[in-house]
Amino acid sequence: MESPNAPSNQQPSPKMVVPVDLLISLTTVPLLVGLVGTKALTQVAQELGQLSEEVFRGDRLPLLKFPSQPSSIDTGDPH
Repeated sequence: MESPNAPSNQQPSPKMVVPVDLLISLTTVPLLVGLVGTKALTQVAQELGQLSEEVFRGDRLPLLKFPSQPSSIDTGDPH
């Protein structure tokens, strides 16, 4: 029987070591794309908001003609 302190013939399995520089370089591109994309989406949202303000401002809406006197249909008077 072997003692637990005795050297074993099995070699430890090699562990995959990923350098930190590689991890940083792999995460840089998605981070930059996310920042640029967020900036672009913000600009689009602001422009859309400004366009919707122009539509609902009323400057470009047509003027509607309302009757100045109520018609006989509204009052219920047959004459």
